[in-house]
Amino acid sequence: MYSIRHLLNLIAEAFSDMVPALEQAFNRNHDDDRLDEVFGPNPPLAIAGLILGGLALGGIVEWVFSDWGVWRVLDASALILAAVYAFLFRRYLFGAREPGAEDFPWLAATLIPAAALLVATSLVSRLADGAVTVLPGAPSWTLLGSFLVAAADALAMAAGLTIAVAALCYAQRWRQALKELLRQFITFKVIVWVMVLLMVEIGILGPLVSWVVGSLFGIRFPPWLGDALDQFTYALLMGTVYCAVIGATWLACRDRFAELIETGEANVLGAVRELAHPKKKGASVSAPEVVEQGSKGSK
Repeated sequence: MYSIRHLLNLIAEAFSDMVPALEQAFNRNHDDDRLDEVFGPNPPLAIAGLILGGLALGGIVEWVFSDWGVWRVLDASALILAAVYAFLFRRYLFGAREPGAEDFPWLAATLIPAAALLVATSLVSRLADGAVTVLPGAPSWTLLGSFLVAAADALAMAAGLTIAVAALCYAQRWRQALKELLRQFITFKVIVWVMVLLMVEIGILGPLVSWVVGSLFGIRFPPWLGDALDQFTYALLMGTVYCAVIGATWLACRDRFAELIETGEANVLGAVRELAHPKKKGASVSAPEVVEQGSKGSK
């Protein structure tokens, strides 16, 4: 079973590590040209173009191949962006220069703008589709519950992009990595579908709380209050899970980075699964010691 407390600890550690990494990646030191080696002479413009191009191309792919059921599990834009980022990262790590453990934070931080824009785009799309509504017979403030549900579901884009980049960047054989990634996504989508069914469509917690309070204290809540409670609970739980996926992927990639640059690949998806369980956390979540630079892996 997953521990919410453990997931929150993962989120706190990973996200506290991301902020300085983001500052390190996009610093204003003109003598620091690391991003130029990955994205070209104008990195901010190149990254913006990459993100917008990935969104546009992903939309076209899903429109052309709309009858493919795989798009119920994968998002084309996130997958395209993940492939491009993974290719650029591997070209940098296994190119002419000798990589080191200090390369991880700023490389990984360049994903943050793409993840943020994917989440924003998904949320706007859900708002446009009418996903945010007031519950029948409820006051207008219950609009917040459906908005939080939409925001939590939009976080799936960032989680998917993060773990897809990790799976491809840390693998030499992309066909095998894609199969494993698809299997992981299918499993996770089934779990999410069950959560939506139980906590939003059917609703368990709200009616249960209403029944317990009514039985013990004789208080009768309006029907919509149970539905609102279900929405808030789902948003809190799934938002935590998606953020934990992002955090666990960041920590797993950080801890396996030395193995990647030494051998050319590492089982990062397995490391993410291990980090999700408190009993398997161990020392792998703590900040890694400074390691010697490994020999370059093959492309």
